[in-house]
Amino acid sequence: PLKETLAAALLKLAEWEPSLPFLDPFCGSGTLPLEAALQALNIAPGLYRDRFGFQTWRDFDADLWRQLTQEARRSQLSQLTAPILGSDEDGGILKQAIMNAQNCGVDDVVKFTRQKLSQIEAPSDRGIIICNPPYGKRIGNPQELGALYKLMGDVFKQRFKGWRAYVLTGNKELAKRIGLRTSQRIPVYNGSLPCTLLKYELY
Repeated sequence: PLKETLAAALLKLAEWEPSLPFLDPFCGSGTLPLEAALQALNIAPGLYRDRFGFQTWRDFDADLWRQLTQEARRSQLSQLTAPILGSDEDGGILKQAIMNAQNCGVDDVVKFTRQKLSQIEAPSDRGIIICNPPYGKRIGNPQELGALYKLMGDVFKQRFKGWRAYVLTGNKELAKRIGLRTSQRIPVYNGSLPCTLLKYELY
């Protein structure tokens, strides 16, 4: 699973802006689409968290904290300027994604769909894909994932012209199966796993 901090970093590295449609075709429990929604709606990190450890400190100022959280709530937006979409073929994990969206307060703006990679179509003529497909370290057998990566490259090339795609992977051999030329390779760590964020300009 992808940590929220890494998801936020990937959005930053991809230079995603809320005016661009966002799609994660391997969304799992929804970390990337949810982080995108929180940023797009200007929802402060941790705003929906019940308690923080510092609230037990002796010099904690409850009135100041209440003022800050009220200001944060007033500054958040209610609508997206472009759609944020997540899909996965695993219905069970999508239920978790929907629950996570509810916990974040963005379940009414993020759209999750149960869908195979082969069924995905571009919702607009431009946008950005950021995804973390399985690469055989924690999920999936690397010998069986080659066909999935080839399909991913074919779907991106044939159906997402005008888009940018970013793929996080920790397996160089699988990355080659995508079959597209990268315009940038950014080294990152997913926990302790060394990975690469691959950028593709889709024409």
